This record gives sequence, structure tokens and C-alpha cells, in this order.
Amino acid sequence: MKILFACSIADSEARQRMSSLGEIIETPEADTPEKLLAAAAGAEIIIVPYTAQMLVTQAVIDGLPQLKLIGSTYGGVRQNIDELYALEKGICVIHTGPTRIRPMAEYTLGLALSALTQISNYHHYMRSGEAWPRANFGRTRILHNRKVGVIGFGWIGKGIAELFQAFTKDIQVYSQHASETSLQAAGYQKAESLEAVFKECEVIVLAGGYNPATHHMIRAQHFEAMADEALFINIARGKMVHQAEMIEVAERKNIYLALDVFENEPLEADSPLRENDRYLITPHRANAPREFEERWKYLADELERFTAGQSPETALNPERAKVMSES
Repeated sequence: MKILFACSIADSEARQRMSSLGEIIETPEADTPEKLLAAAAGAEIIIVPYTAQMLVTQAVIDGLPQLKLIGSTYGGVRQNIDELYALEKGICVIHTGPTRIRPMAEYTLGLALSALTQISNYHHYMRSGEAWPRANFGRTRILHNRKVGVIGFGWIGKGIAELFQAFTKDIQVYSQHASETSLQAAGYQKAESLEAVFKECEVIVLAGGYNPATHHMIRAQHFEAMADEALFINIARGKMVHQAEMIEVAERKNIYLALDVFENEPLEADSPLRENDRYLITPHRANAPREFEERWKYLADELERFTAGQSPETALNPERAKVMSES
């Protein structure tokens, strides 16, 4: 079996494991559909890294009739794989999303704790010349027993909800695919609506996938519904929020924001989000922890499952593929 990687494998142990499954070919120069198609001749499996442009096109899929599996070294596939077309052709499509769960959940927890306790602001002022800013923010808050809302219940949303259960048992989940029964069995409440999450919860986490249906799903009315001092966290995608409307409401209401993603990235230098102590902002780094590199070993796990005739854990179906983020 020929297994083509359009990248270099960064984990020698994982490479050794995968080499026992077939002939491994690493071609990081295959960064266009034409180059990939030429390099993958005869390959039954192709694995691609994140690329800004479409890489595994319909033409590539049609040009590789022996293809059985397409994989991404990142958490999503849509950004550079025509996954729906591949699924129509009976090709298995996988990704390494589960290796993001714990890193992103802990980063989200860090944003929540820092925003509630004002740790980042105290650090900023002590570094900026104010010798002892003890009284700048008055009494702060902790996460314990606060009502939390999690929007989106995929791999990442589940991981966040599970981690936050160590701090509070009062967690609402807004999901269009998770049933009330399954959520209750896991210790959560199913939110009646998106509006209810913003109205009722003190900490709101956006963790869903970005796709055309979720573009600008969070609007002014949601921020208007937030209670005084409630916190909104976004580690999903900036384009899921109408950023201008969010800023307009947050500038006149006493609500807090903790944002790792923005509608346009990099964030504009003159953005009002840079100027307010109620806003905690970070430069899209929730997936930066080194544990994310466990993706190579996880990819080896998935390929071992596939070659053994088992279904990989991340094998997509059309329904799941349509609601996934790009990466």
C-alpha cells in the first residue's frame, strides 16, 4: 500500500508505526492540486497538512481511482479537501480533531479564569508602570458554581463542558444534534434556545463549527440579553459573531469578552477590542499547546484502525462534514 503525505512527518515514532502499514512517501512540495495528483499516482491513502488553498479537489479525487482514504493532519478538512465529493465516491475522510480537545479546553478554562479574576489586567498594569494596582478592579469572581453555557457540542465543545464540570454542575448546552436525553445523562441541561443561553448564563462559551449556516449567528440581540458582568468567550471562529454589533453593545453594557478569534485576522491595530479592560484578547492561539503534536500518533492510530478493517474514530459522514469548521 502506498501512503502519501503532502508534508513531512514530525514524529519519528508515529512514522515508524505507519511505515509498517505500507510504503510512506513524504512530499511537502506537493502544495498544489496538480503537484499532489502527480505525486500521489498509485496511492491508496493521502494525508495533507493545513493549506490556505483547496488541495484535494474533485479533479485530484477523480484522478486517483484507487484512493481509499484522505486524511488531514489538522482538526478540520473543509479548508483544503472536497470532503463531500470524496464521501460520495465512497472514500473515507479523517482528521486529527481529538488531539485538540484537551489543549483547547484548558485554554478556554484559562481565558475564563483570567477574565473572571482579572489576572491578565493586574499583570498588564504591573508591567506598565503602576506599582501596586490592588484596587483597580474591586472584588473579582471565580468560576465555582457559576452558570455556564456551551454553544456547540462537537469534539471541542464536549471537552470544554467536561472540564468545566470540575468547577460547576450548572452547565447548559446549545446544540442542534445532541439530544436532551444524552445531555442529561452526561450531567448537562439542554438549552431551550441560543437566546436563553445568553440571557441565563454568567459564562458563555462559543465552541461550535463555522460554516455558512453559522456565519454571524451571534448578533447584537444576544449581547443585549447578557446579564450585568456576564462573560462571553469565543475560541471557535470569529466570523460566527457579528463583531461590529458585539463591540457596539459591549461598549455601553457592563459585559466581559474573552476572545481568541476575530472576524478579521490579524485583529486591526486600531480595534476598540484592544482598548478596554473588560476585553481579554489573544491572537488565535487556543490550539498552540505542544500536546497538539500528539496528532501524529493519533493519525497512526486512525490508519491502523482503517487498515485493520475498522472504522476510524474521526471518519466523516455527510451530516457531520456539513457542520464542521474549516480547521
